[in-house]
Amino acid sequence: MHGLAQDGDEPYALTGERPIAGRLFSSLQRINSAVDARTNPSYHRHGIHRADYAVLDALARHRPTHVLAPTELARRLAITTGALTPRLDRLEAAGLIQRLSVPRDRRRLHIRLTPAGRRCVQAVGLDLSSHLQETVQSMGKNQLDELASLLK
Repeated sequence: MHGLAQDGDEPYALTGERPIAGRLFSSLQRINSAVDARTNPSYHRHGIHRADYAVLDALARHRPTHVLAPTELARRLAITTGALTPRLDRLEAAGLIQRLSVPRDRRRLHIRLTPAGRRCVQAVGLDLSSHLQETVQSMGKNQLDELASLLK
């Protein structure tokens, strides 16, 4: 198997039971779907996608300028510049970011968070914090301790 197989994991076809890697992947997919169901309304209410929020958040965290080169932004998001381009197009059309030319090298650009982009990332961040707080409040101390331990 690929990296996550453990001793004793036999091919699914032989045992009729999925190996731990498959069960882990399925669990992660269910968690991702549950997170999406809770958070997508917040993104959509503010006219953006989850992927767009990641861009805005990365720019907001780059203080004090809120400006990054596209290659650095893509690196921070762990995506390719090709995957970043449509996100930047959407965000620029919405007035949430600006593409700035670099005066001494017209081949290069910088991406800047606009005031509207700052307001958007703050508003979505507040919504997401509220969702997280509701989730945490519904869990007991033992569950929270176990979760924190597993996520280390």
